[in-house]
Amino acid sequence: MTTPATSDVSADKIRNILRDGRLVVCVGPGGVGKTTTAAALGLRAAMAGKKTIVLTIDPAKRLANSLGLETLTNDPQQIDLEAAAQTAETEKYINGGDDDTEGGELWAMMLDSEQTFDDLIDRYAPDKGALESARQNNIYRLLGSALHGMQEYMALDKLHDLYTGGYFDLVILDTPPTKNALEFLETPSRAATFFDDRIIKWFLPNRDAGFFGRVFNPGSVVLKLISAVLGESFVNDLVEFFDTFHYLQEALQQRGEMIEFILRDPQTHFFVITSADPRRMKEAYYFHEKLDDLEQKADIFIINRVIPRFAAQDIAQLDDGKLDDLLTAHGIEDQEKVKVLRKHLESHYARLAKLALRDRDAIAGLATRVGDEALRLVPLLGEDVHNLGHLLKLSDFLTPLEPTAQP
Repeated sequence: MTTPATSDVSADKIRNILRDGRLVVCVGPGGVGKTTTAAALGLRAAMAGKKTIVLTIDPAKRLANSLGLETLTNDPQQIDLEAAAQTAETEKYINGGDDDTEGGELWAMMLDSEQTFDDLIDRYAPDKGALESARQNNIYRLLGSALHGMQEYMALDKLHDLYTGGYFDLVILDTPPTKNALEFLETPSRAATFFDDRIIKWFLPNRDAGFFGRVFNPGSVVLKLISAVLGESFVNDLVEFFDTFHYLQEALQQRGEMIEFILRDPQTHFFVITSADPRRMKEAYYFHEKLDDLEQKADIFIINRVIPRFAAQDIAQLDDGKLDDLLTAHGIEDQEKVKVLRKHLESHYARLAKLALRDRDAIAGLATRVGDEALRLVPLLGEDVHNLGHLLKLSDFLTPLEPTAQP
């Protein structure tokens, strides 16, 4: 079976995007190394001299772990790039190769939607009285922590600030798995109507002299009925909430329109991250089609954990004495143990060879749909990524400093 030619074209494409882009959105299925890949892309961009920030919407600590940190917060945290240069093996990434690290910085943060909502209210509250009233409102506290879609709204707000703040050259956004990521991409068009005037007028009797104003006056039978069902305190909180937060309508509309512009800007790029598992590949292609429906496009498909090809001669080497020498070197000389280990290894090799063929079929199928030049393959690595040294090695498979054979 032939392998898609991805070694040069896709690496150059990723390198050019990291050099010239302003926003890279990493999307795809869950559990395929998306967050780690986003971190590796950010690290490579920083090594190329760009002030880069990686923002994750996922509340899990994968981004912090991949950077060797205990935790990340809602505030940008700078990563010490020199900390990776602790061995001769990793020094080449910091001080060698073709990358120009001068001026490059790597920052990271994890979205806290409640804190971002608080910050948004702090920014737009017309006065301290309105701010204090907002913080004491029960509906506000519920909205900030439990409303469906709030995470996506606040991610947009944070993305807006990072993108327009003027400090960072490149923002890399790590999104949740496919379904939530699609909701995120659809959120800008909903942000403009987050506090729709039609909804506000239902609860603000003094703002409409028409029918709704007459129905929802303080002595309204409808208002009394809602109070009886949901409780008077709930209705009071709701009326107060809309009265307090109507000033956000214009701000959210403007920010929603700006995010729409950002997501459609030519300097915004979408990377679909997946594994070679056929089920994950199917989901990745589904995302590709959904992006097309949203008038977006996937620039690159990064396929993680690709099992290397196993030729017949690889398995045959188990019988030419090399395995016996290897086991002897590790102090295993008992022939019965050697026989058992040989059987296990033969079975393991055969299983990997079968999975490798499965991966190649899935990769070839995706290549026929999106083109070879859009694929970048990353091999199954022998260790988890939990520090900058590991992350640097991973980044070398994405945009190698030196020619790296594809798996």
